[in-house]
Amino acid sequence: MKAYKSKLKLDKASNPGESVGKTVPTTNCPYEQAIQLVGNRWSLQIVKELHLRKQPLRFNEFMRALKPISSKTLSAKLKELTTCGVINKEVIAETPVLIKYSLTPKGQELTPILDGMAQWTIKWRNNKQKSV
Repeated sequence: MKAYKSKLKLDKASNPGESVGKTVPTTNCPYEQAIQLVGNRWSLQIVKELHLRKQPLRFNEFMRALKPISSKTLSAKLKELTTCGVINKEVIAETPVLIKYSLTPKGQELTPILDGMAQWTIKWRNNKQKSV
């Protein structure tokens, strides 16, 4: 198996040709890139909420569903997932301004993985392995 050098975080792109605020992976390993993107406490839960509800959600709907997440953490995760192209941020010009988040096609491709993880959990959560 090929060894990869990495840091488990996303760095801001600093090359002149890249757009400001674009996040880039710090490794070439596809497993670690996936972990960097969704391997934290909240990212998959945000995707899960959008997947299970099958409709766009507003910030406060995430706050209620993801207790005990802080508003600062939620803001950061929504921004990160938007920047990476997993979720879409739609700003509707009303008074007050209405912001809704939805899954992009890239984010929708994560949902079978989430479903598979849920099925794996259901299958194995009550299975007690005997110690050797």
